[in-house]
Amino acid sequence: MQQIRSDLQFIDHYINVFKRSWGSYLFFFLGINLFIEAIVIPIFTFLTSWILKLSHIPYVSYTNILEIITHHPVGSLALILELVLIVGVIFFQFTFLLTGITNISRDNFSLKEVWFTSWERLIQLRPTSILFFIGYFTLIMPFANLIFKTPLLNKAKIPAFIVDFLLAKWQFALLLAVAYLVVFYLGLRLLYTLPLMIIQNYHTREAVSKSFKLTRHQNLANLRRMAVISIYFGAITAVGYLLVLLLQVGFDKLPKPFDLIMAIIMLAIIQIFSTFIATIVSFLLLQITLPTEVFKGHPTFYHSNRINQRKKKIRITTVILVGFIALLSLTNDYFYLHSNNIPPLRISHRGVDDGNGVQNTIPAMAATIKEHPDFIEMDIHETKDHQFVVMHDENLKNLTGVNKAPYQLTLSQITKLVAHENGHAAHVVSFDDYLAYANKHHQKLLIEVKTTPHDSKDVVDIFLKKYKKDILKHHHEVHSLDYNVVKQIKAKAPKIFVSYILPYNFTYPQTSANAYSMEQSTLNDSFIVDSLFNQQKVYAWTVNTDSEMDRILWLNTDGIITDNLSALDSKINDFYHDPSYADMLFNYITVIPYSNSITSEASV
Repeated sequence: MQQIRSDLQFIDHYINVFKRSWGSYLFFFLGINLFIEAIVIPIFTFLTSWILKLSHIPYVSYTNILEIITHHPVGSLALILELVLIVGVIFFQFTFLLTGITNISRDNFSLKEVWFTSWERLIQLRPTSILFFIGYFTLIMPFANLIFKTPLLNKAKIPAFIVDFLLAKWQFALLLAVAYLVVFYLGLRLLYTLPLMIIQNYHTREAVSKSFKLTRHQNLANLRRMAVISIYFGAITAVGYLLVLLLQVGFDKLPKPFDLIMAIIMLAIIQIFSTFIATIVSFLLLQITLPTEVFKGHPTFYHSNRINQRKKKIRITTVILVGFIALLSLTNDYFYLHSNNIPPLRISHRGVDDGNGVQNTIPAMAATIKEHPDFIEMDIHETKDHQFVVMHDENLKNLTGVNKAPYQLTLSQITKLVAHENGHAAHVVSFDDYLAYANKHHQKLLIEVKTTPHDSKDVVDIFLKKYKKDILKHHHEVHSLDYNVVKQIKAKAPKIFVSYILPYNFTYPQTSANAYSMEQSTLNDSFIVDSLFNQQKVYAWTVNTDSEMDRILWLNTDGIITDNLSALDSKINDFYHDPSYADMLFNYITVIPYSNSITSEASV
């Protein structure tokens, strides 16, 4: 209890510190965010696109990293240099942030001085320090994100499908858990490293050694303090949001358009409120990284007329800045609350809905058709006799118990096998039969063409010869993780709608595909904006949980691929079909932690 009291005293003390110069802190945090999001990120986005175009690299994914390195050495070098530059900017941002809040707390803030001090620290970095910094953020990213969040690291995450794959087997799940524990422990022990390098100008090795020494008996205390801050402000945030929602429930009873006007005002209040809370939380968490053994004493406050006048100017400027952001947000607010967006296409993943059959089989498709999906997504592999079988896995063992790959068996041999899943059993089916059943029941398919190194060299030609007319006649679509398949189909059958499957959102691709099937956990609003400019559609996969559905619906993608079609239908109904403004505000609040906008994320 005494420890919790001490943590609350810590919070109370630094809230008072924040209150003395709240305008300066808010101006500082918002200014950094605005600069990063409005200037730095667009520059890097343009630079990446420029490098890819000059190097004739259509896309960047872990599936083609080796090809980029071997076939595009100049482009590879340019991308690596850009990565180093991004790391330098992140270091500069962190240095700028720490130096700024330290100077503000001492009433000795000068933007020019903070800029030059940060620049001096950056150019003093040795190659070993740069390598350490890259390793530091790569290694302890899950932990570092708790203390220091930057839009420049929004894409530094493990895709959800990889985590799901690792968690599916206990050996991998245990290994993943151990890895996270090790990373978390290292994060705690290295907590003071960067502040020591930045504020005290320690060399890298000295800073690491000092951090390990200072955190020897401080790990649990720091962890507890972070938890208390999160719970304390989480409760404040929840109460604030609840009050706004209750007010809007009342405002929804007002006649039109007053209900909409009040909803817009309430959403602007939510954005400003979340900005204030995010700034205070970021400020408190950063204070934890400053060990009292090194940065001794509490901040000293001076109250000269000059300083008070400067504070007054900064507060006025901050109010103007917040007002400007709120004014800009009104356009977004109106769009969010008043637009009649078209609901996304509902796409059943592998032809099932909540385990209602064996994936990629006709009985499962027959059951799912009753839900009237816009598309049924399914997978095909080439067989030994150059036919096509409906199968996702590259090995039949998981579903049929037969340890063979599709290319090792003829279609006749494979279709004699029985697949088992979700308590159901069904024969493995040929694509001819699956397609015929879909056509008979007027069900459109999203056909994933899966390839392996063992496929025929002319597998795309074989596929098009057999199915091109059928696909066009019944308005089926095709997508593939193999870019060569996408490229060949667009060249040989340009009228077929083809989507390229992306497992990770590194950067927006430059391809002739009609759409992109994007892994949902790395999909963000900037990718959606780029797709609109390029007149290409976006399908998100695989979207299964309530929170994932809320986020993807808010992003307004063109299609959603899911294993839970009925759950998605319920979400779409709530989201699009005349929801109350209170419901829409609630949806917005639940999406805030995943948004990239300045006013909705503690991104510094």
